[in-house]
Amino acid sequence: MRRHRKLFEGNFLTVELVDGKYEIVRRPQAVGALVYWIDRVQLVVVKHRRPTVDEALIEVVAGLVSEDETPESAVKREVQEEVGLDVVRLFHLGTFLLTPGYSDEMIHLYFAEATGPVLTTYDSSEELEPISIRIGDVWDMDIRDAKTLLALLLSKEMNFLKSIQNG
Repeated sequence: MRRHRKLFEGNFLTVELVDGKYEIVRRPQAVGALVYWIDRVQLVVVKHRRPTVDEALIEVVAGLVSEDETPESAVKREVQEEVGLDVVRLFHLGTFLLTPGYSDEMIHLYFAEATGPVLTTYDSSEELEPISIRIGDVWDMDIRDAKTLLALLLSKEMNFLKSIQNG
């Protein structure tokens, strides 16, 4: 039987020491969505300032799943909060462990078709900027975020990007 001792509890994570040697970060489930803006025939990503690496990264829309939410409702909420669009259709790309060497965080990735007149952000708690881009141009961007690269590659592999005219 494993021994667990809580070392730290924050707003969005807990750190445990397991068996006196494994430091494990416990996190809620997360969601991420590569957003296709139907009205403009473009992809939408966010430029998100991340204090952990002290730079702004190009990322898919993402966030945590609240206890009272399903991953589907969480991703729809995140798309509305981060880029101001309404999701009309979701396609599940897969569910993945992000860093199983030290964390149990799991992310549900989606390809989201969304609509709306303009991009805007309603999330003032984070430093992010919505960006729309032609599908073919996304491959020229400096993307270093793993969830974003995975969402792009899976969306391409599952033919979501090939079926769109400008990419």
